[in-house]
Amino acid sequence: MKRTWLTDLLWMLVLLLITAFLVIPHTRQIFIQLTNNHPYGMGFIKFAILASMGELLALRLAAGAWEKPGGFVFKVIVWGVIGVLITFMFSLYSAGVTAILQPATPPNGFLSALLIAFLTSATMNLTFGIVFMAAHRISDAYIELRLHHKKPSFHDLVQTIDWNAFITFVVGKTIPLFWVPAHTIVFMLPNYLRVIVAAYLSIALGMILAYSKHRKGTA
Repeated sequence: MKRTWLTDLLWMLVLLLITAFLVIPHTRQIFIQLTNNHPYGMGFIKFAILASMGELLALRLAAGAWEKPGGFVFKVIVWGVIGVLITFMFSLYSAGVTAILQPATPPNGFLSALLIAFLTSATMNLTFGIVFMAAHRISDAYIELRLHHKKPSFHDLVQTIDWNAFITFVVGKTIPLFWVPAHTIVFMLPNYLRVIVAAYLSIALGMILAYSKHRKGTA
């Protein structure tokens, strides 16, 4: 138990240091400059660190102790690649939806900005979001099976995944109830904050998933 609490403190300390880096004016300027100059490299780093922390937290909450998931290094790399994709998709969907809606919305109005942010979030999550989450499930299944010295075919990967839970919970609940509202707020933020806040949201989702798993296990 003592070791678990020490690791809890270490996890929170790392999160606090990252947050402090974003809040302190001098280091925030460094962060903004790096994000503007190297958006995809920073997208990789943001998700590799924060989303991996979210995954570790989900396991901690579900198991009651810290566990290192199998193939953790490979999963960190996958999260980093996801960060690159999300950086690209944020720009793509934001520019696309804004270009379509701006001529029909009042300029510089809060409600106009909120509407564009909501429709950008909904469009992204109901298209790219579903595909990305399914692909992430498949990549995780591949890593897990390779750890057991198997070389799975695509058919094996598809059979391994609980698609009923994916559709009913991930698509049916987390997208409309969590991701669409959360990303609406994200798209109201300045560009340099969007990807890092999305990475922070992966920590919150880890807590939601862990809670769901706990309830399922005790039901």
